[in-house]
Parts: sequence; C-alpha cells; structure tokens
Amino acid sequence: MEKTKTTGKAKKTEEPELPPLEEAVEEAAAWKDTTSPVNSKASSDGRVMMGEDIEIYPHRRRDDLAGHGTQVFEAKDRRLVGDHIAVLCGRAAVPRVTSIGTYRHIKSPNILRLIEAGIIDWKPENRQRFAFIFEKPPQKKLQQTPEDKPIHFAEDRIMPALIQPILSVLTELRNADLVHGAVNPQNIFLAGFEGAETAQLGECLSTAPSMRQHPLFEPLERSMAQPSGRGGGTPKDDLYAFGMCVAMAARGQNLLAGRSPEQIIHDKLAEGSYSLVIGRERLPAGISEFLRGVLNDDETQRWDIDEAVRWLEGRRLSPKQPRGRLRAARPFVFKDEKFWDLSALANSFALNVAEAAVVIEQDPFDLWIKRNFEDKALLKRLESVVEKEKESTRDRLVTSACMALDPTAPVRYKGLSLFPLGFGNALADAMAREEDIQVYGEIVAQQLFNNWINLRPDEIPESSTISALFEKCRNYLTQKISGYGIERVLYTLNRECACMSPLVKDYFVVTPGSLLSALERISRRPDRPEHVLDRHMVAFVSVRESKMIDAYLGHITSPDPGNQVLGIIRTLAAIQKRFNTGPLPGLSAWMAQLGATAIDRFYDRDLRAEIKKRLEKVKDAGNLTALLDLLADARVIQEDLQRFAQAQIEYVALGREKEQIESYLSRRRLFGYATGRQVAMLVSALLAVLCIGGYLLVYFIRGMH
Repeated sequence: MEKTKTTGKAKKTEEPELPPLEEAVEEAAAWKDTTSPVNSKASSDGRVMMGEDIEIYPHRRRDDLAGHGTQVFEAKDRRLVGDHIAVLCGRAAVPRVTSIGTYRHIKSPNILRLIEAGIIDWKPENRQRFAFIFEKPPQKKLQQTPEDKPIHFAEDRIMPALIQPILSVLTELRNADLVHGAVNPQNIFLAGFEGAETAQLGECLSTAPSMRQHPLFEPLERSMAQPSGRGGGTPKDDLYAFGMCVAMAARGQNLLAGRSPEQIIHDKLAEGSYSLVIGRERLPAGISEFLRGVLNDDETQRWDIDEAVRWLEGRRLSPKQPRGRLRAARPFVFKDEKFWDLSALANSFALNVAEAAVVIEQDPFDLWIKRNFEDKALLKRLESVVEKEKESTRDRLVTSACMALDPTAPVRYKGLSLFPLGFGNALADAMAREEDIQVYGEIVAQQLFNNWINLRPDEIPESSTISALFEKCRNYLTQKISGYGIERVLYTLNRECACMSPLVKDYFVVTPGSLLSALERISRRPDRPEHVLDRHMVAFVSVRESKMIDAYLGHITSPDPGNQVLGIIRTLAAIQKRFNTGPLPGLSAWMAQLGATAIDRFYDRDLRAEIKKRLEKVKDAGNLTALLDLLADARVIQEDLQRFAQAQIEYVALGREKEQIESYLSRRRLFGYATGRQVAMLVSALLAVLCIGGYLLVYFIRGMH
C-alpha cells in the first residue's frame, strides 16, 4: 500500500535520509580488478595464450596422451627451455585442483613436472576448461596403446631402469600424502637412449584417482567397481598397479590382449592376481618375490611402500601368503556356469539380477551355502539379509545378498558398482554427462552404504565417519528447498567437483569467486535467465563457503520476490568482498533490474522514485555492496515502516470520520431537523426575551409619566 498524502489532521513527516549518492558512486569506482580465474586470450593465428608467456596450439593435438574426459595439445612456455603439453579438463574428469600445491612440491625428476595450472577460455569450443601445463613427456612409453605389446626389459635392466625410479616417485607421493591413481604402462614414459632408458611417471592431476585405470591395474575388490566409483585409494593401490606394469615389462606380454574387463575380473577371482600375470612363465627370483608381495589379493598381507623399498635395498622378504578364500566342495550352477567361490558367484549375481533374485529365495541355494561353508558369520549375514529384504524389490534383495556373500566388494545396485568413498566422483561424472541420477539418490535414501559397513567382517577405520556422512546426506534428500537435495549431496561428498549447474555448463566454476565471474559473463548475454542462483549454485556456495550464503537462505527461498532478490544480492555481495573479484558491472546491472521487486517493498512513493534514480547511477559501477546499501539500508527501511504505520493510523481516523459523515448523509430526509429545532428554540427564546424586555421597558416608561 502506498503512503497516502493527507490533509487536515495529517502532519507532514520528514523523508528518510539515504546514503549520499556521491559516496556510493565513489566507493563503487574505487574497486580495482584483481586476480581473475580466467587468464587467457586467443591470438590472431589461432594460438591460445595462457597468461603472457604460455602458448597452446589447438591444431597440434596429442590424443595419445589424453585420458578420461581430457584433451591434450602441444604448448610452449617462453620462459623455459623445451616443449610442453596442455592437458585440458572438462567437468566430467573431476580434476584434482586441491592437489596442485602438493604435486608442485614433488621435486623428483622421475615424474612429469607441472609448470602452470588454471582456468582458460578455450576458443575452439567457446567454453572454459581447466588447463594443466606440463613438461612434454618422452615420446616412448612402456606401452604405446592398449593393443600393443609393452617394452620388454631384461633382468639386469628392469631394476635400475623401471623399478627404482618409479618406486622413488611413489615413495615421495606417499610422503606427501598423495595417491597417484594413474599408474599404468601408457602413463610410464622412457627417457634416454636405446638400452639406457629411465622410467618417468606421467601426471595424475587431470582426472580423479583411478578414473582412467583398467581393472587389470586395480586390486581385486576395486577392479569390480566402475572407474568413477572406486574412490581415492591408497599407496598400496599405486604399488599394486605398478606391480602389474613390472609384470608386463618383465614378460614382454600384453596382459590386456584378448581379455575384456569382465574377463580380467573373472580371471582374478578364479586364479588370483599373481597367477594371472605370471602364467606359466618363470621370472627371476627377485622380480617374482616383488610381484608376490605387491600383487597379494589380501590387502592386509600386501606389501606397502616401506616393504617394497626394503626389498629394493636388498633385504629379502618372504611375501606373506594370502588368507585362504572360502571355496565350496561342490560347485553351485548358475547361468550354466559352475561356481566354487563366493566372490565370483556374487559378481555373477550382480550382473544377472532377475535370475539371481529367484535363486536366492530357493532352497537349493540355501542348502548349498550351509553344506559347503562352515562359516557362522557368513550364514548369519545371509540369513539376516534374506529375512530382512524378503519384502524388498529384487534389486535391493540381490544387492544385499551380494554384500553378504562378498562384503569386501563394492555396493552393486541397478548397474552401478560403487564404494562409499567413490560415490561423490561417480555422481559428479553422471551429472556432467547428463545421465539419469535417480539411482544415486536411491542408494543414499536406502542406506545401502551403511548396510555395507555393517555387513563387513573387518571394521573399517573411518566407518563411523562414513556412516554419519551418508546419514547427513540422506537428510539432505528429504529437504526440498533450494540448496539441499541431491545437489547438496554431490558437493558434500566431492570437494573437487566443479559447479554442475546447467546455467554455467560452459564455464569451469571451482570456487564461489569463479561462479561470480561466470555470472558476470552470463549477465551480458541477451538470453540471460530470469533467476540468478539455481539449486546447484546455492548448494555449491553453501558447501564451499557457508558463511557467504547460509545466513541468507531464508531470503533466497522466500516466496516473496523482493526478499529473494535481496537474499541473492547479499550472497553475491559477500562473495565479491570475500574473493575480491573486482567490479562486476554486468552482474550489478542485472541485479539492479531484478531489484525493482525489492524497491516495491518501500511504501513511500517518493522514496521509491528516489531509490530508482540513485540505483540507475550506481548500477554500472559494479559494486554489489553499494547496490545492496540502496536496497536494504536498515535505517531507511525502518523509517519508511514507521511513516507507513503513522499514515495507516491517520488513514483509519479519516476513514472513521468519513463513515460518520456518510451515516448522516444516509438519513438525508431527516438531516438537519434536530439542529433546526435547536436553532428555532434559541431564536424563539431570544425573540420572547426581546418582546418581554420591550414590553417591560414601555410599561415602566408610561408609569413614570
């Protein structure tokens, strides 16, 4: 309701004092452009410049060096001698941005050196990419392509040329608390002259750990998980992958040839990792000892980095024997295949859910388990699961049964195969590829990871933390307001993930500051959206920098458009101040346009006109705080409310007066009668007094005569 200008009893009140316009403009103009997340430009001849010195050549592509979700091009740093490569990453790769500093401090010459990293504008695709600039690796690889044979190393060369340099790198990575997660023959390069090569390990930052690893190079349990769902891993996993590389180099055989990933997993389950890679060949005793230690399928017995280093120093160690796997005396036939091993059977169940659901509830399977395995814990787990899930869907029943049969394997549900610590990467990968993510929400909502933890015979050190984290995520799913739901689950479980909002799909947003820079560019587009912060953005900022937005969530989610706009401006202004992003004229003008709904919250018509006039002068300066001061000045709002309350009181009083007059007018036929009688009475009384007084005066005058 606007303030009504009244007369009569209404008194004139003072206008609220706005901040001086000169101060607002001066403050906005004082902002200086500081570091930007994007520092690149395209040259006239097609090169893309990163900073002032690094040149990237889009026409010199190196697909032989590319991995999951990455592109590689030749590059050059003018400040340094030698050639370089640029590894460009999309959001699906989930590059390890937070590990850049740690990687830089590894000074070993046996790992690819990082020169520069940052977000660039990639003109060939008109979108942003995260770019890593590395020194150019040697041309020769341990294995050029997955189809080629690896380079064969003689017994006297494999130790100094391959094992020693790579093991030294893995030691440094372990000391820096960094897991490589990409140790494979195509990422090991050989520098030097023919016959005198030295191995150099490739980079690991451009993708999430294990994202580009073939199941052959992952320990048995991890090989059964999808690449995006394996999780970060440990130094032992790097050592296992390196052991596979050493086995291929020692044999000179491509262990991938003619084997699908499913066949590799099947053979590992049937034979064990060491037997798989050795086959019928006899390797030198020292190499054989090393491989037995690092390829042990029992993680508790597998060598760690220190044990491998002691072996390298000449201390002969006896590789520990893996714990015996449970094997049946008689096979169980499923899908026309015989199974003696529970892990292999569980893996087959997961691949054939419909048939497995029928078999699990039948007596022959129950009898086979009881007669062939004298393991009370196994029987208890399986009976508990079948009883608990008998009313569940077949997908959940089979998933739970597989967890009971093979509790160290990943959670396998509706085609997904995940470990808890890999869930965040898998969800980010699915969102980046615009896949259906409903099944991910089901995994969290049904507490499958908590069930997995409870069914494991060996306690996981971080089990309580994982359980609490996924319980928190389950609560997020029940909340439908912006900033929660599956979006918040994603950013809570994956701290490396870029913002997956469809609005910024052409930008690489890794911090709230880079989100602001992306919105600044979007604000200048003719097709910019009506709303600024969507569910992804709100959840992203809330998880990354909660102080920037959590205090304003009530406004952002308010049904009142004016409150929404103020909440958004408060959030963006806080980010601008925190990350010192410099002026944002486009975004400021965009918010000023949306701010019309916030201006309508003021009751005083003259005040609204004054704020609009001042807003037009401030909006192009790019200072969101100055914009906010005009729209949300607490003193101005309070005075406007007080004046409106006073005007309301006056309005009510005038209304009552109006009602009284209208009441009189409604009785128009009798209107004035009472007053007329009173006037007539007074007039007649006055006339009577005058008459009587005149008569008495005449009477006394005559009497005197």
